[in-house]
Amino acid sequence: MRTSNCNMDKSSKIDLSVIVPVYNAEKYLLECIDSVIHQGGLCFEIIMVNDGSTDRSGAIGDQYAKRDSRIKVIHKENGGASKARNAGLDLAQGEYIAFIDSDDWIKEGSLCELYREATMYQADVVMGNIWLCHQDGSIDKPFMRITGEMRHHTLSGKEGFIRLVKTGFYLPMQFKYIYRKKYLDNIWARFEEGIICEDELWSPVVLCQAEKMIITDIDFYYYRQNDESVMNTTNLFRRMDSLFQVTDRLMKFVDRFDFSREDKALKNWWYVNVFRIYAVAFELLSGVKTTTYILPEHHLDRYWRDCWEMMPEPQKICNRFFRNAATNLKKYTDWRTSDWVASIAHQIKAGKKIMLIYNTIQDDDLSLKVADAPTDWVITTDRRYLKQADAVVFHLPGLQQELENDLDKPEEQIWISRYLESEKQHPLINDPEIRDVFDLWITYGKDEEITGHPLVSLCRQISEEDISSLF
Repeated sequence: MRTSNCNMDKSSKIDLSVIVPVYNAEKYLLECIDSVIHQGGLCFEIIMVNDGSTDRSGAIGDQYAKRDSRIKVIHKENGGASKARNAGLDLAQGEYIAFIDSDDWIKEGSLCELYREATMYQADVVMGNIWLCHQDGSIDKPFMRITGEMRHHTLSGKEGFIRLVKTGFYLPMQFKYIYRKKYLDNIWARFEEGIICEDELWSPVVLCQAEKMIITDIDFYYYRQNDESVMNTTNLFRRMDSLFQVTDRLMKFVDRFDFSREDKALKNWWYVNVFRIYAVAFELLSGVKTTTYILPEHHLDRYWRDCWEMMPEPQKICNRFFRNAATNLKKYTDWRTSDWVASIAHQIKAGKKIMLIYNTIQDDDLSLKVADAPTDWVITTDRRYLKQADAVVFHLPGLQQELENDLDKPEEQIWISRYLESEKQHPLINDPEIRDVFDLWITYGKDEEITGHPLVSLCRQISEEDISSLF
């Protein structure tokens, strides 16, 4: 039997289109869709975009669509969440648009409250509150719940953005808002495809062009902290590239405004938001340990070029983000020009063996001088040489934070686990399956400076094919 709260023929006015990009979400999809179906009080449609799922997500969507005329399912090849949302936007017929991620869900009756607020003020954008939830679905706490005088007043989008950034309540998640469909079409709002962190670009650009924005204290969105989500599983380099693309687009957008004219406040607080993103991007960069990564062009210099024109309060905040970013950029460039990286290729061409230190203990330096390395060895921290290294040294307790993908061990390569004496009870060190992967285990002690660095001794013993004493 097909069920509906409204007549879904061609003459129907649809209040709200709910767009749900779906990728391998069968574990959570029922809860997500049911939370929308049971909203009540609205004539709505649910547009599920199956983004090339390899589990039962697509079949679950089709089953819902057979039972409920309000549900439409699009099946497409995997192209990412941005492309899926855009496909939903192209199909949507509702007066307003809401986005829901397929592992999250909506509080009962809350979409109706947001829609009522939107129509009461004829707003282009309406903002509600988010609750953080654990992966098992248990509710944790409200996420930066809005307070103060901003609530339930008509603001321009520019005013709303400025106030949110200024008070620390700004969140870029696209699902925190509902949007008037006509407004999105007028500004041709679409998600940038091919990147992640797309909400960092979507939200400020959409908010700041709105004629009317309403900030509410309506609790409506339950946001699951999912370890399997795209943001938690995406390659580090893709995340950084996406952040640099976002900041590039944001800087180009804000170039239409001037520090000395009527939109000077917007440009000031826009800079704060951009340099917040830069602080994140360059913190990620500081952890990069391969010279294969090419740093994209960026606008970090825009701060010291423009800060003299900025208002005192946003300039002070922006300065903090800039200095964090600059510090991490220096950390990266210092590593890249260090003795452990520079000229390594030249030494390898001379026929030296390679020992790669994949990650150092507690992210400290090697406490080793380049001159102390045996003449027939080159020691490096550049992961560019992971496959061709003769030996690779891992700090096993710190490896979980460093790895993005499983590593394949070449047949002739020697893998060494190096750890502190205080770490000998660490679960990874005592895992039999992990122990089978490593050839050698070395404990780092306090007396290395007296007895000589163990990595130097290890190089010599490997060269002499006398490594049995280290097993």
